[in-house]
Amino acid sequence: MDRCNTYNYRVYGLNIKSQIRIDEFIEIDNLKVDDIDVDYEYGSMPERCYELLKKGVTNFYEKNEIWFHVRNVASYYICNGNKVIVEPCKEANNIIVNVFLMCSCLGFIMLQRDKVAIHGGTIVVNDKAVILTGDRGAGKSTLTTALRLKGHKFISDDVAAVEIDDEIKINHGFPYQKLCKDAMINFNYDYKEVISFMSDSQMKYIVPAHNQFTYDDTKLLAVVEIVEGDVENILMTEIRGSKKLNIIIKNIYRGEFMPYWGGITNKYFTKCLKIANNIKCYKIIRPRGKFTVEEQVKFIEELV
Repeated sequence: MDRCNTYNYRVYGLNIKSQIRIDEFIEIDNLKVDDIDVDYEYGSMPERCYELLKKGVTNFYEKNEIWFHVRNVASYYICNGNKVIVEPCKEANNIIVNVFLMCSCLGFIMLQRDKVAIHGGTIVVNDKAVILTGDRGAGKSTLTTALRLKGHKFISDDVAAVEIDDEIKINHGFPYQKLCKDAMINFNYDYKEVISFMSDSQMKYIVPAHNQFTYDDTKLLAVVEIVEGDVENILMTEIRGSKKLNIIIKNIYRGEFMPYWGGITNKYFTKCLKIANNIKCYKIIRPRGKFTVEEQVKFIEELV
């Protein structure tokens, strides 16, 4: 691996200066020092990380100091919302090393910076962004793909990074999607021809989608939560009041780690509240074990 070059990227509203080449990220011109939000570096872990590894412990999580080790891949150290240090294992596959830099590491960086990120894909219809969120396996990426293949742009696949200013906007991610094997088959992708990796619970495949990607940060119209239920047909309802805030907090990207440092900060909560007060929120309950993507697509199009 080449540790001499540096690369400049912009992802999720963050300017990243990196010693690691990440082909999926969007490269930008040279950054001035004051414009760098995050540094990606090769390096060694703090000594206590090695001591923990000897005891079989592979992670610790604090607000401004996070470390985790992925067996046969790498150790990752994320601190102060502005630095990620990676130490690859011997013979590690660089593509898999980068997967964690693209996903979990940036998720932790945003938590440390109190930047709200919702776990879900973001589609753009009529110049308005809609976040498709829900639990693992709910069908977020499948619905995002269906809308994308129908001609709608997408701005992010798995992480919706929210920018709060005069308007609530979604910052662009990068022009790739992570799909499960079932989605690959349903949309006639050849899963043997793309990069694959083991996610938290299943194999995922990285699919390029440059032509359907938008590089414009886009005003957020709504959050749509997808859930499976014991219903015969799709049920769609608007969520109002405090329940909107509950859905946003429930679906924070990597939010399950917040209890390690005492939960949501006041600053983060205030941002979530502002989002809830300025967007619409809906829930789609889809029949369990039934392919209803076309009906879901129709709902999203009619919503916007």
